[in-house]
Amino acid sequence: MLKKKALLIGMTLVVAAGLFVGCGSKPEEAATENTQVEQKAEEVAYKDGVYKAEGDEFQNGWKATVSIEVKDGKIVSADWNGVDEEGATKKDASKDGKYPMVEKAGAKAPWHEQAQLAEAYLIETQDPKNIKYTDDEGHTDAISGASIKVSEFFTLAEKALEEAK
Repeated sequence: MLKKKALLIGMTLVVAAGLFVGCGSKPEEAATENTQVEQKAEEVAYKDGVYKAEGDEFQNGWKATVSIEVKDGKIVSADWNGVDEEGATKKDASKDGKYPMVEKAGAKAPWHEQAQLAEAYLIETQDPKNIKYTDDEGHTDAISGASIKVSEFFTLAEKALEEAK
């Protein structure tokens, strides 16, 4: 009986010791994990300011433009637009019915409304690389209500934010 009791106590101590050892992590591993978290936080933070980028050439009469404002290290506003050779903006043309995507091409919403959805997506995700395209033309299913090609916006946003790193 005494042998059984001693064996039981010994096994209990071995199991308890195993639990204590298994619950802890090595200091080096904890330090590495903390460094990775800090690096991710640093990657997301941008320098405050207003950053701009524009397309290299006119496409379908418009040159794409992007302006992004950063405050406290975060994107707080984004403006995706376009200008024609006379200086008119694509958003104004869309609002005034002079860029009739709905009427002529069967789009579900005018260009300026879809552009606002893309801008809101960037502000929400804080990362112009955080989008998946459904085709090579730059369409996405990630932005509900947007059927236009959005890759141009995210490419220019990425370009503009290079200065903010």
